Amino acid sequence: MVDLRQLQQFVMVATELNFHRAAERLFMSQPPLSAAIRRLEQDINVVLFDRNRHQVRLTSAGEVFLKEARRTLAQAQFAVEAAQGIGQGLAGVLRLSFVPSAALDLLPPLLQRFQKMYPGIRLVLTAETTEREITALRSGSIDLAIVVPPVEESFGVDLAVLRVETMVLAVPVSHRFAAKKQVPLRSLAKEWFISFPFTEGRGFAGSVLAACHSAGFSPRIAQEASQMQTILTLVASGLGVALVPAAMQSVHIHNVTYLDVSGSQGLLRYELALASMIDRRSPIVKAFITEATRSTPKSLQKDKALCSAPS
Repeated sequence: MVDLRQLQQFVMVATELNFHRAAERLFMSQPPLSAAIRRLEQDINVVLFDRNRHQVRLTSAGEVFLKEARRTLAQAQFAVEAAQGIGQGLAGVLRLSFVPSAALDLLPPLLQRFQKMYPGIRLVLTAETTEREITALRSGSIDLAIVVPPVEESFGVDLAVLRVETMVLAVPVSHRFAAKKQVPLRSLAKEWFISFPFTEGRGFAGSVLAACHSAGFSPRIAQEASQMQTILTLVASGLGVALVPAAMQSVHIHNVTYLDVSGSQGLLRYELALASMIDRRSPIVKAFITEATRSTPKSLQKDKALCSAPS
């Protein structure tokens, strides 16, 4: 019977394709590692590596075995962490709110990983604007919130940046720009905009204003709406154009097309961050924060005080 240690040794050799380097990474000498791989091949009666004096490479069977070995090790780790979670009292309810655009790409894989790791935790999800989320977080009606920084009255609120999102231009299909793939931001100076309210989310609306100002104009606001799908419906009705999260391109709205925007000096972007109350971090909340920030790029792991500072 193949055990997890054998799988770990095999995966390391398959990754390095060098027995000496693999042995170093496993903190063991090379002869025992070579012997262990030979025993593994004998146990399953399959040759996993082609070896000669110059190189080591996987056989076709070895490539298939590597894929399944990695999956088995990952599942074993999930089993350990799930059991530890229950053992540490990680069972109950986590109330999470999020800005709607996060539901399109950031949230689904994160929730899937978290539920697999902590099956004893029931998630209660709501979608709201950043300002309403922070109010709910402070009142204790939710435990965590995925928001767009900055936030007002940030004292006591910790923000962990998860990713940076970009924006695209949404226009009606009858618009003169609709056939283009990209338009300069300055060409929108005379357009009527459907806008996200500044009072509902300073981070998103502020980025739009800053980008337009850098292009030499202030956007002319025809309508405001606090839900992106409502904004796109107004665009489809021909009432104006809108700068929206790039993730909204996955939402099909009849009579709306999306364009890239140039000349914004990189200002048409915003952060998604996980907000929590520093003095109200239960083990469940801490577990979600750990999982949410696990894959955050190092370039975004900046000083949280700067992220949380009011602007």
